Amino acid sequence: MTESIASLVKEHHAFYEVSPYYVELDERPVGLTAKTRRVQAGFEVDVYGVRTEDNEPAMPPPHEYELGYTGLQKIAERVSQDATDSCSLEVIPFPNVAIIDPQGKVEAIIRIRISHWRGLDQAAGPAEQSALEEIENELNNLGIVHR
Repeated sequence: MTESIASLVKEHHAFYEVSPYYVELDERPVGLTAKTRRVQAGFEVDVYGVRTEDNEPAMPPPHEYELGYTGLQKIAERVSQDATDSCSLEVIPFPNVAIIDPQGKVEAIIRIRISHWRGLDQAAGPAEQSALEEIENELNNLGIVHR
C-alpha cells in the first residue's frame, strides 16, 4: 500500500502533459449569420500514473487514486491562493477511466484545469500563465516529470 504522494509518484512513474484549454463561443447576432469562435481560456494539466505490474487491475485502487487526487487538490488550493485576476484552478478526477498508451501500458489520469472568471470571450492571460508555471514547479518538486 502506498503511504504518501511521493511514493505514489515514484511507484507509478507519474508524469504530466500540458495542453491549451479552449472554449467555443456560438455567436448569433440578430439578423446576421451565426458563427463560432474559439478562445483559449487557459490550460489543462493532465497528470498520469502508469500501472507498473501486469497483475494489477486496470483501474488504480480507490485509496491510491484518492491519495493522488487529494495531493493535486492541495497543490491547486495553494496556487489558487496566490493567483490573481479571477484565475481559477479546478482538479477534475477520472477514477473510472483507463488510458492505453501506444506501448500498451495502462494509465490513470487526473486533470488540473487553469482558467478564469473574466468571461467566456476573454482569452487566458498572464495570471493563467503564472498559475501554470507554479503548478509545474509544484509537480516537479514532487518528482512528477513533464512528458
